[in-house]
Amino acid sequence: MIKAVVFDVDDTLYDQKAPFMAALAPLVTNSEKFDFTQALQDYRCQSASAYAQVAAGHWTHAEMAVNRLNATLQQQHRGPVTPAMAQAFEQTYAEGLKHISLFPGLSTALDQLKDQFKLGIITNGKTQHQLAKVMQLQMHRWVDRDNIITSEESGLAKPDPQIFTLMNHRLDLRASEVAYVGDCYGMDVKGAKQAGWHAFWFNHRNAEMTNGNWIPDQTVGDSLELQDLLLALAAVPEMS
Repeated sequence: MIKAVVFDVDDTLYDQKAPFMAALAPLVTNSEKFDFTQALQDYRCQSASAYAQVAAGHWTHAEMAVNRLNATLQQQHRGPVTPAMAQAFEQTYAEGLKHISLFPGLSTALDQLKDQFKLGIITNGKTQHQLAKVMQLQMHRWVDRDNIITSEESGLAKPDPQIFTLMNHRLDLRASEVAYVGDCYGMDVKGAKQAGWHAFWFNHRNAEMTNGNWIPDQTVGDSLELQDLLLALAAVPEMS
């Protein structure tokens, strides 16, 4: 029986593409030939290795910003960027994140879930930055601060199953009693399934499974489908 639903933040609770594009466009020549959707997917999927490097003390956050951005641009034979350019990207991106809002339908679903399930968040990133997004999205209406885990504060990063196990302890639940909602197959689906959780893949970018060994329990393609899935879960609390 599912007793808790835990969410990713970036590109799961809100549309990450608009602020990402606004920050990246000044660094890209011939931008009409550049695939920003693919760049966002590459950037998101760099997170697993990038935050693992930070958590292990091999990179500073500044080094991660440069390396992650260069790895993303290299996928489309662009770059590299200088540390100053990466800093400008980060600043513009951070400014754009001050204006984000929940995907349509999520607030309705969260209102229903709140009455029946424990709710939480697991997110890779600096704690201050991720909490600022959580507040901008007003997620504090549904999620207690104690049930928010960031990679920086825990010293763990998705897809490491230990960060999911840490949430088990926070929620005082078994792995089989928790479902995770995330957009990145490599970090969210893989990490959750390795930890023994249910995994709901919010695949609104039409990404491909990079490793078919980890099969999501549910897959939805847009925010209204996600709303329907979550409302169905709330309507049938005995779902397992």
